[in-house]
Order: sequence, then structure tokens, then C-alpha cells
Amino acid sequence: MSATLHWMESNLVGEVETPDISNINFGNVDEPNIVPADDPVIIGQNSFSKYIRIFFDGTWTLISNMKFWKNSGAYVEGEAIKAAANVEYATPSKDATGDDNIPTEEGSALEIESAEGEVTIEYGVSGVSGYTKYIRLQTQTTVETPSGAGNQKEYTFQWDES
Repeated sequence: MSATLHWMESNLVGEVETPDISNINFGNVDEPNIVPADDPVIIGQNSFSKYIRIFFDGTWTLISNMKFWKNSGAYVEGEAIKAAANVEYATPSKDATGDDNIPTEEGSALEIESAEGEVTIEYGVSGVSGYTKYIRLQTQTTVETPSGAGNQKEYTFQWDES
């Protein structure tokens, strides 16, 4: 048997976690699985920040070499996606995160740690949760950003398993 990956998103004051999210869309609300047409990012403002993490279940020996990056999808004028790895959860807001632009290739990908702060997740060890730390994401726009939905983006979470 092998590990199964689950994308998790946390939202709201006090943290409400949604398992197995269907998308990482950004918007003008602090919710998972956003439909951008219903709650678009306001031109010249930021989306609510997103707190994403991965949960592994199944059976494995060791998860290692965990990385995250944006692998495709062009930006529209004035748009940027900011990202930080291994952060603590905070109530999502529209305030600028101060994070760097998300990496766009494996060679510069964010290195992701386990929830316990290790570079590996070892199966069956006491005190190991199977979770990664949080990845914080946010879309930031300028007044030059066109109205309407941005271009679709794809993200990669890569890991080695033994």
C-alpha cells in the first residue's frame, strides 16, 4: 500500500479545516472551494490569504523531499501570487502577507516540512501526525489588473515515498 495525499484548507477565526478541497481559487471571501465568479478579487486589492496543508494517510515508510510550486498558468497584468512555506495558521485576511512570489519551477520550489517541523514524515512513529506545515498563498492585484477572472493556474506538490 502507499500514501494517499489529501489537500486541506483552513479558514476562519479559530481555524475550521476543510478536507479534500476541490480547488485553490482565490477570492473576496475566506472560504474553501471558491467560485471566482461569485466572489472575485477586487481590482487593486488582495484576495483573502489561504492556508493549505497536506495530509497523508495510507501506509508508507517515509515521506521526504516535499516541494510546492506553481507549474503553469499565465498571470494577467498586475497580478501576483505570493507564497510562504512552513508557516503557522493565522486568521486569513486581505492584508498583504509580505511573502515572496510563488516559485514557478521545481528547482526553486518551496521546501515543505512536516507539521512537527521535520523534513520527513515517518509512518507509525508516535507523535507523527501525517500533516505538513501550512503553505500560505495570496493573490495580489494592482489597478492595472483587468476585471474578471484571472487565468487558471496549476500547482504541484511533489514528494518522495519509500
